[in-house]
Amino acid sequence: MMRRFIDNRIAVFLAATGLLLVVGLVVEMGFARPRLRELSSLIEERSRLLAQIRTQQQMEGQSDELAEHLGLSDLSELSMAPDADPATYLGLLLDHSRLVRLSLTTAGDKQFSGVKRSDFSLRAQGGYADMQTFVRNLESGPRLASVEAFDIRTQVGTSELEGRFNISIYDSTGKE
Repeated sequence: MMRRFIDNRIAVFLAATGLLLVVGLVVEMGFARPRLRELSSLIEERSRLLAQIRTQQQMEGQSDELAEHLGLSDLSELSMAPDADPATYLGLLLDHSRLVRLSLTTAGDKQFSGVKRSDFSLRAQGGYADMQTFVRNLESGPRLASVEAFDIRTQVGTSELEGRFNISIYDSTGKE
């Protein structure tokens, strides 16, 4: 009787152990493995993104070096729309140098053989360093330009300066 009791308990124990084993396998296959696959793909994605960040940082370092060699503050100065009309070009230069345009008037265009000259009278407000940046970008930009005259004045009641410039921008007409 005792033996039968023990045999019944062993059978119940083995059945419960088998049932737990089957439940464990179902849980692993149904829940754990997909999560492990997802975790593995997230780890791969993280590695890929870290590699992209390193590549981007290297490219930014190289662009900074190139800009320094070209004498520019950054490579965006190369894209100052040399094909834009002269007034837009001056506006881009003002924006880049952080000057505020007070007025911009044109004295018109004059045609020479193969060259069009656009004359402007410009008043802008800003700091002295910003005025320097504007003139430097104008003289070293992708378009032929000349500053015929300029005057820098202090403004009453403010620490800002007012710059007055007479500027000529020369463009090829393609006709000779």
